Amino acid sequence: MVSPSPSGSTALPFVILVTFLLATVGCGSASSPSDAAGSETSTVDDASSDSDSTDGAEVGDVSVTGGAVATGGSGGVFTDASLDPAIGTKAPAITGTNFDGDAVTIAADGRPKAVYYLAHWCSHCQAEVELIMQLAADGMQPAGMDIYAVAIAVSDERPNYPPSAWLESFPGTVMRDSASNTAAEAAGVSGIPYTLYLDGENRITARSIGSLTTDQIVERWNALAAGT
Repeated sequence: MVSPSPSGSTALPFVILVTFLLATVGCGSASSPSDAAGSETSTVDDASSDSDSTDGAEVGDVSVTGGAVATGGSGGVFTDASLDPAIGTKAPAITGTNFDGDAVTIAADGRPKAVYYLAHWCSHCQAEVELIMQLAADGMQPAGMDIYAVAIAVSDERPNYPPSAWLESFPGTVMRDSASNTAAEAAGVSGIPYTLYLDGENRITARSIGSLTTDQIVERWNALAAGT
């Protein structure tokens, strides 16, 4: 279990317990068990000491409308409600801000979206962001679907801090989570990287827990754009 307490920070009421086997531990790869075995986390319980309400801070105020998504179990890509009860359910609307303090809402807006929940210190999250950026640069993002990144589990004692610099060139909309990981909790995050694939009505068409390959990312994007 990894649960450092950054200097000046307080204990969090929210701890996401990860139930992965060692081969798919959080911040691990769902498709590369050997890599995941050396993963960095089995909990998501870190936050910086920045005030939630300060523009330019690494965390911000987050509000949620609707019930939280049921947490997932083991790693992988899930598209079948018989294997994942969250599939087909409606995700809550989440409203927060980006690192400039501008409002960001992830909700039913008629557009399908892939929402990535990422921690700056997670090496598998870092690798997934690199893949997403390269795919977007190569024109692989289908028209009609949007990409979001939510920066969760922020810790100023962890590597690759601050997340605002890390995600500065992310090819989509970025939201900062609260110090108490409000967005992550509402989304049912149980391991990282973690992605919800939402249709235009904010219903979950699929979700993934753990790292994805390039082909898996493109497949999920194309499925979203096709409405499947």
